[in-house]
Amino acid sequence: MEILRVPPYDDIIVNFVVPSGYSDADIYARVTDMADLSVQTLEFLESSTGDNINIELPGRYDNHYRVEIFTVDEVEELIHEEYYELTRPYVDPNTLGTTASEIAEYKILELVARSMIDTFVPEGFYNKKITILGTGNGGDYLPLWEKVYRIFKVYENNVLVYDRSNPDLYEFQYIITSDKTAIQRVQDGDLNRYESTAQNLPVASGDLGYYGYNGIAFPAGYDYTVVVDHGYITVPDDVEYATKLLIEDLKCGKLDYYKRYVTAYNTDQFRIQFDKAMLSGTGNFLVDKILDKYVKTIVKPGII
Repeated sequence: MEILRVPPYDDIIVNFVVPSGYSDADIYARVTDMADLSVQTLEFLESSTGDNINIELPGRYDNHYRVEIFTVDEVEELIHEEYYELTRPYVDPNTLGTTASEIAEYKILELVARSMIDTFVPEGFYNKKITILGTGNGGDYLPLWEKVYRIFKVYENNVLVYDRSNPDLYEFQYIITSDKTAIQRVQDGDLNRYESTAQNLPVASGDLGYYGYNGIAFPAGYDYTVVVDHGYITVPDDVEYATKLLIEDLKCGKLDYYKRYVTAYNTDQFRIQFDKAMLSGTGNFLVDKILDKYVKTIVKPGII
């Protein structure tokens, strides 16, 4: 089930009605955040048939949540299961219509327009909490390819080493570099960070103790799982305008591809030739030009 989240992005409440056959039963709701697979269990004690159970889902990010309603009587009994998709629209349908029927119509048109834009720009213009997997390269930086703003959690070799909600409980803190290209560990004082694996020199014993740097932040071969704030904090103004153009085209029936991309037409037996742009654009040339700068030619770095 898709739920549109609009400003001010308050928590979204989903309702569940206890079905028949339950009286003063202890009912539980297990909410799984599909971004990092974290689980929260809520209790609704002494619930009976017809009671309303309200479950709060965070409205801050575009995310998927799995909600399981169950009871425990020797064994767990699943009552209901639902998946909720919280999505920020590119244009708030409530600002486009005045009546309930108009707003409902604009919700559908916005969904279609957003789907067309997401086909053109596959990563979309959402603000998500995502999980990034990486491997230490023996330096003080963990490179990023994603558009990241904040770090929520860092796991090193499957051990939680940083949690933004309780930073004082951990030895180190992690931040995004000022150029937004990597993750680094916060350290005080002078520090010459290693951009790559340090040179491995032979070690010899002597009368003096070991002398050297403070240690590598991301040792080579270490596995890292990082939960981050990713995407667009707000929908870019030009993307919002492009969405409105597509909505208007859809509403007025202007997206007739066969009229826009015909390059040749023969009247004998109707031989029609279409330009290949018909299969790669949104149907609106102006919208295509707006979205062009957001299209990535390289989605992820690699070696061919």
